[in-house]
Amino acid sequence: MHINIGLGPKSETVLPVSTNTDADTLHGSTRAETKADSKHLYFAYGSNLSPTQMEHRCTFNPTLSAKPVAIALLPKWRWLICEAGYANVLPPEGMRIGPQDSELAQKVPISGAEDAVYGVLYEMDPRDEQILDVYEGVDPCADETDGSAPVGPAVRPRNQGEGSYNKWYVSAPVVQWLQPPPEPRDEVSVLVYVDEERVCLAPPKFEYIARMNRAIREAEGLGVPAHWIRKAMRRFIPDQ
Repeated sequence: MHINIGLGPKSETVLPVSTNTDADTLHGSTRAETKADSKHLYFAYGSNLSPTQMEHRCTFNPTLSAKPVAIALLPKWRWLICEAGYANVLPPEGMRIGPQDSELAQKVPISGAEDAVYGVLYEMDPRDEQILDVYEGVDPCADETDGSAPVGPAVRPRNQGEGSYNKWYVSAPVVQWLQPPPEPRDEVSVLVYVDEERVCLAPPKFEYIARMNRAIREAEGLGVPAHWIRKAMRRFIPDQ
């Protein structure tokens, strides 16, 4: 099977996707009812705040993976546009590694009066998470962490390696459930894509501005506070 994806500013690219799932599961009505068996939710903070974009990207099970389930936040984290021209988040002091703990990283401003990063949570089909890994540029061959960093392997199982982003697993307080589970919790485990290497403030890439404006509009419509968007995101993303 092949899927068409766009890698950031690059043109549409066709990549092979290996799967053992039969066609009925991928394309039949069963797909819409499939629940993720993952123990974490995906915390979107950039252009994937837009369910419209998520529906375009999550081609295996968009009915599940592109449906926002909650608004959450990462306390003491900071939102920025880094030198790659895309959104990034800086973890709190005590969790920072490498360039995240540099003098340049200290210039990243506090994100709003809350001193936190808001995000939209999605319940991802594992196959769609694999697709997002490609979009985010995760290095599948990166070495496992050895536990010497300020955060352990439970948070950061692998190094970033040659990738553009790395996968972190942290707890996030839920601000509002949009699709409450049978047993709603006040705090959940979330996957956050973090660029550990690029933490310098920079303007967004031109093509990213329109996507971020769509993401901002849709996120605000879902319940991400407008005052936080204005303070944390609008300092980087011009309104269109």
